[in-house]
Amino acid sequence: MIEVRAVKSRADLKRFIEFPYRLYRGDRYFVPALLTSEWEQFDRKKNPFFEHAEADLYLALDGNTVVGRVAAIEDRSYNEFHEERAALFGHFEATSLDVTRILLARVEEWARGRGLDVVRGPSKVSSNDMAGMLVENFDDPPSVMMPYNKREYLDYLTGCGYTKAQDTFAWKMAVSDGLPDRVGRIAKRVEKSLNVKIRRFNFKDLPGELAIVRGIYNRAWDRNWGFVPWTDHEIKHMGDELKLVADREVSMIAEVSGEPVGVSIMIPDINLLLRGTGGRLFPLGLPKLLLGKPKRGRLAVLGIVPEFRARGLDAVLYAESFWRGQKKYTSGEFGWTLESNQNITDGMKALGAQPYKRYRVLERRLTVKP
Repeated sequence: MIEVRAVKSRADLKRFIEFPYRLYRGDRYFVPALLTSEWEQFDRKKNPFFEHAEADLYLALDGNTVVGRVAAIEDRSYNEFHEERAALFGHFEATSLDVTRILLARVEEWARGRGLDVVRGPSKVSSNDMAGMLVENFDDPPSVMMPYNKREYLDYLTGCGYTKAQDTFAWKMAVSDGLPDRVGRIAKRVEKSLNVKIRRFNFKDLPGELAIVRGIYNRAWDRNWGFVPWTDHEIKHMGDELKLVADREVSMIAEVSGEPVGVSIMIPDINLLLRGTGGRLFPLGLPKLLLGKPKRGRLAVLGIVPEFRARGLDAVLYAESFWRGQKKYTSGEFGWTLESNQNITDGMKALGAQPYKRYRVLERRLTVKP
């Protein structure tokens, strides 16, 4: 018999966090997240997401052995912004269809109890982090802050009545392929015609820079599927992370007439450095991070305010990212991007990038239980 138990103690939380490290042991493509960041993600005092959201964590147990886990999440800001009554399921892992069915039944019961009528996922905790579940190209390690999961999970979820809500993509580009001449010409022409100034992030004035990023982000993404506006505390929390992970030479703000109108953030892909560390900084993790030189960069954020879209500013940011990044990286990943965002898809194709990974968010509409 499979028992589902709510996570109530620190010992339970430890089992919840560490379950994937055991489940994927021996998988050559799995990359462990840093355990310190995993613990902080569930710390309600440190993670500002919980200022507007609730989450309960569940373990599936066969005897005393963990065989699955899931988080049931309600983001009040998301529901208010989208005028929905949605629950998210996150941090999903399971060893079988039966375990999946039992875990999702618990999430659905939790959602009904809150008057919610759809369950959607998988995600992390916030839908802003939601890239979905990997469904294509399992034979390549995930880049930094991107998900990885077992191939059979799609069958597990569809077997429980979940259907596609949205697909997302990761795109790749080899530096050796070069920047298409057309993109370079457009970038230089637009820089001149719009009098665009591209500058690096000023990490000495991080609060001021984060206010700019938040303003651009909340305007640039507000019509995107799954978007939730960042709060002041969330952008400050992100800034604390950026200080540690952002590529300071390739993270930029675009200004026109002194006004910030675009932003791009590049993150060195440290994931390959973390393989074999078990997610621990000691004894191997920290030396690898300090001494290693990632050869892949991930363009994690790119946004342009609405009035400067379709004016070539995206080409400027793409080109500048390429020109600056080629000095240290051999390849780049862009994403995630929404399948429904045709503008960004066209931009990726014009850049010469190829969609090489597909992720899927699934959902199930709930009926009132008799």
